[in-house]
Amino acid sequence: MKDAESQMLNKILNDGEKINLMDGSTWQINPGDMPTVCTWIPTAEIEITRNNEDPVFNYTLVNKGIEVSVRAMRLR
Repeated sequence: MKDAESQMLNKILNDGEKINLMDGSTWQINPGDMPTVCTWIPTAEIEITRNNEDPVFNYTLVNKGIEVSVRAMRLR
């Protein structure tokens, strides 16, 4: 993965526990960030960057439309 990549949000799963992006990838959301993800809407542009500060949720996903970020772990 490059420094930053953008994808479109496809759907939110299990009350914000996971999200699915248009490229088919699925992301586990940090439990503390689940309420934030629940406010996002499908088709939102999501910027993905690596975050080496957290060994588990090692990516930061930014909703570019509202400039809000959450921590996540890529599942597939």
